[in-house]
Amino acid sequence: MSTTIAARVPESVEREISALAKEHHTDKSTLVRELLTEALRKKFLDRALEKYRARTVSLGRAAELAKMPLAEFMRVAADHHIPINYSVDSLRKDFASL
Repeated sequence: MSTTIAARVPESVEREISALAKEHHTDKSTLVRELLTEALRKKFLDRALEKYRARTVSLGRAAELAKMPLAEFMRVAADHHIPINYSVDSLRKDFASL
């Protein structure tokens, strides 16, 4: 299901959207949807990385906030030089539960 969202943007932004849509051989609506989707993914990821860096959420919860699989979030966190918050005690508990 879709819904319409209207937004006022400066003429310069509209010109840039039009030019980019033309370059990508698509219409402005499709391009704006793609840009919004990409921006939302980035916002979710940035928020999750910040919360994980601050140790206010666990690794699993951060991956959920980022809306991505745990392994992918771990790779992205490593790419951002954020150490994995995983203690020796956690490792022991995980081994014991296996």
